Amino acid sequence: MKKTAFLFFLMCVNSAFSQVQVTVGPYLQSPTPGGIKILWRTDTPSVSKVMVGTSPTQLTQVFTDTAMVKHHVVTVTGLQPYTKYYYGIYDGSNLIAGGDAEHWFRTFPQPGSQTPLRVWAIGDFGKGNTYQQRVRDAFVQYDTVGTDFFIMLGDNAYNDGTEAEYLTKVFDSVNGYAKLMRHLPFLPTPGNHDYNVISPVTAPKPPLQHSGPYYDFVEVYRQGEAGGVPSGNELYYSFDFGNVHFISLNSELGSLFNAADDWTGVSPYFTFTTSPMRDWLIQDLQANTKPWVIVFFHQPPYTDGSHDAGNWWEVFMKAMRKNFAPIWEQYGVDLVMSGHSHVYERSYLVKGAYGDVADITLFNIVQNTSGREADGGAYIKYLQGAQPNKGTVYVVCGNSGSKDDDPPFNHPYMYSEYGCDTCCGSFILDIAGNKLTGRFLDMAGTIRDEFVIYKVNWALGNDEPRSNSVFTNPRVIPNPFGDYIETSLTLHKSCEVILELTDVNGKAYLLKKVNLAAGSQQLKFDVSDSRLAQGAYLFTMRAGDEKWSTVVVKTR
Repeated sequence: MKKTAFLFFLMCVNSAFSQVQVTVGPYLQSPTPGGIKILWRTDTPSVSKVMVGTSPTQLTQVFTDTAMVKHHVVTVTGLQPYTKYYYGIYDGSNLIAGGDAEHWFRTFPQPGSQTPLRVWAIGDFGKGNTYQQRVRDAFVQYDTVGTDFFIMLGDNAYNDGTEAEYLTKVFDSVNGYAKLMRHLPFLPTPGNHDYNVISPVTAPKPPLQHSGPYYDFVEVYRQGEAGGVPSGNELYYSFDFGNVHFISLNSELGSLFNAADDWTGVSPYFTFTTSPMRDWLIQDLQANTKPWVIVFFHQPPYTDGSHDAGNWWEVFMKAMRKNFAPIWEQYGVDLVMSGHSHVYERSYLVKGAYGDVADITLFNIVQNTSGREADGGAYIKYLQGAQPNKGTVYVVCGNSGSKDDDPPFNHPYMYSEYGCDTCCGSFILDIAGNKLTGRFLDMAGTIRDEFVIYKVNWALGNDEPRSNSVFTNPRVIPNPFGDYIETSLTLHKSCEVILELTDVNGKAYLLKKVNLAAGSQQLKFDVSDSRLAQGAYLFTMRAGDEKWSTVVVKTR
């Protein structure tokens, strides 16, 4: 009896010590409405098995790859859209990670649905320092609504993007994001430091031959698995989340000495006309039907932080500005996110400046306001009129682990700028229906910048009626408004006047329909008991067969 018990003990000990050990992950890539990819690495080769279910104690769906490997990639399919699933990973028969409340994911919603979205973006973070840790922890503390995925804006692992640097600065739990990655997919773009071991500037390789640690770790969309035009490679890609279209470009695909390999147009020795990435971008934007479009890549076209986009040697930033910005602005891209410059910067709503900073004029600033909803400066993109969907906001967030203590901050495009040893941070993007909100969260948990873009199906009338109009001098005060709103005008003849508000979804609220005598008129409306929600409205005044419109914002 004692001998049998001893043998059983030896078998248990041997099983415990022979079990495959997880060295990286698990982590999540390429979510779709019907599935996701789950990746991990082990110390010894084993089969790849994932079990999935709607409860951590009921993992009923099995996905297996019998190849004996250390680098495991399992594609999970056949799931329901926008549904939370738990998962466990196995070395065949043994559960080696997961099967608990920390290992879960949510599939993407159906394309075109107006599912609220939250995205966390970090750039130039991979330093393995306390700044990186504090930026991460501030976000975890702040995020109470739930983030759908996070974006890596490049320079993910300093100094050279080696495997060892990725392991200690990205995929570990002390400096990196191992705990977040158990349930939060990341969608990446590479930076120049990631490219030091992929295709150095001094010895560039043809883009389709790019390989290295960055590409070994990521599994991004190649065939339009989540929407968008297939790119056929992992250099650049696109995807949809509900009514939002995302495009990840690669600002590092430049070659100074070989025109065929210069896919961004950095070289001064050749005339850049097009490239596979540029052609794909145009096709992708032409095919897109989603109302919101977000582009992200590493090297910003506009910045004056630790890098100055106007310096002659910043050829990669210049190439993105000159050769690609005209394309995405033509198709009404709403937001462009980058890193590289170790600061936070956020532009006005802008369009049309593709050369030197000195060439920028007031005509390039579509809306010269703060972008803040609270002071009535929210950006409005009109879907009707002569130039529909005009204007783009540019965000630089390259200080999620890096910093510049004394940046010059002189760029005329930028409204908000932060660079110091206490304001490292990250960018949080929320989209709900017709409203986009961007926030810069510093490592102390303080929101230092916030802006709003409304996308509305409006077309404005003349800002000021003609001198021979039925009415002149129209005004709305205060703007923004709270409990009341007041309007004034001068009528040149007696007529019926109609005043109304229209929300971003097209619903009209009649304020007044009244016959007024000629002369100066003032009307005040108490809206404290109305059902008007906070946000932007189109205020329209009609008198006779003429109308005047302006945007107003309700703050409470």
